[in-house]
Order: sequence, then structure tokens, then C-alpha cells
Amino acid sequence: MRFVNAPVILAIALVLGACTHTTSRYSTSGSPGWVNAPQPIEPEAVQLGLAQASNDLVVLLPKANGSVGAVVVRSGGSDAVVLDKPYAAAHIEGSGRVESFTYDADLAKQAFTASLTALPVRPSTFLLYFLEGKDELTPESEGEIERIFAEIAARPDPEISVIGHADAVGTAEYNDELSLQRAQRVREDLTSRGIPGKDIEVAGRGKREPVVGTAADTAEPMNRRVEIIVR
Repeated sequence: MRFVNAPVILAIALVLGACTHTTSRYSTSGSPGWVNAPQPIEPEAVQLGLAQASNDLVVLLPKANGSVGAVVVRSGGSDAVVLDKPYAAAHIEGSGRVESFTYDADLAKQAFTASLTALPVRPSTFLLYFLEGKDELTPESEGEIERIFAEIAARPDPEISVIGHADAVGTAEYNDELSLQRAQRVREDLTSRGIPGKDIEVAGRGKREPVVGTAADTAEPMNRRVEIIVR
């Protein structure tokens, strides 16, 4: 079997739960462990094709935790087929007719393993929190730096975004500067552990993007944060 593009499919999304362990160019004190980051809720697309592009197979694969999204398969004027259970499948025949069935789980694992393994590792997102009015991490967040470093070290060519935020206490200008200082503080913590600065992009969003809505000049610990996205 080979993977092909299918022009007859108007909407396709397959949920997958694969991850790979890769060799890192960064060293750690021990073997880097995978960090359990939130999984995206939107499905991703993988498609298994047969001999001809007009004769296609769509299979819904579960994530590692067993959950699935949903796929709508439509071909020409045929009725839409909704796939919303693990290994639910749709066969699109040359005539454009869509036939739904359940794909064999063991066969699916064999057929998709190579392609899923070749996909990039999913992005991981982390949140660190800060003391009020400072670029100093809370004690709980201090311990998270090593977990973030382990995730970065597990990737062969990482891209890291560090985005600082502030609560509603103070002026917009003050919080713009403070949020950027917080992001730069995290960058310094990572570079001190051997992550090249060129791999880390920093930004400050001030008080524009609170996770908890508050009135003006209200302190909110959840809004005093830095978001780290590792790709």
C-alpha cells in the first residue's frame, strides 16, 4: 500500500496518537523523559491510498489515550459518511460511492506505523507563573524548568517560543515591559542549561491576553505567566 493524495475527498481528518523518541544534540544529567503536554483537540490528517487515486481508504485512528475526533467523508454527490469511532473507515470506490466499515485494528497499526513514526513530534506547551510585579518565578514554577529542558533536549532541532504575560495591575506600558522581562528571564534559564539563544524566540503581550478576566488594576496569579511552546 502507498499513501496518496485524494482529490475526491472534500473533508478528511484522522486522529493519531504516535510519538517518537529522537536523539538530542543537547546533553542532560539523565535520560530525558517525555513530558505529558496537553493534546490538541483538533484532529490531524493521515490517509491510506490504494492502487489508484480514485479508489481511496480513510481510517480514523485513535490517540494514545484512546480518544478520537471525527471525520466527514464526502465524494461527488454521495451522502456524507461520518467516522467517529476508533478504526471507523470509509472506502471510496472509483465510481465515487462511499462505503463505511470498521478497519481491522491490527492491520491499521501495521499499515500506518511507518508513516506515523515519520511525522514531526507534536508541539508541547508549558506554563510558568510569576510573583506579583516581578520577573521572579513562583517556587512551584521553578521546578518546572527542568521538565521543559528535558522536552527541548528530546528534540533534535527544536524551535522554542517564550511568550510573557501580565495581570491588570499597572499601565499598559508597564505590563508590556514586565511581560517581556518575564519571557527573557525564562530564556536566560534555558540558555544557562545549554539551549542556544538562537533557538528561542521571546515576546511580551502585556495584559492583553488574560486567561482569567478581571477588572482594571486587579491582581490575578493565573495571568502572571509565561507560555513556552516547544516544536
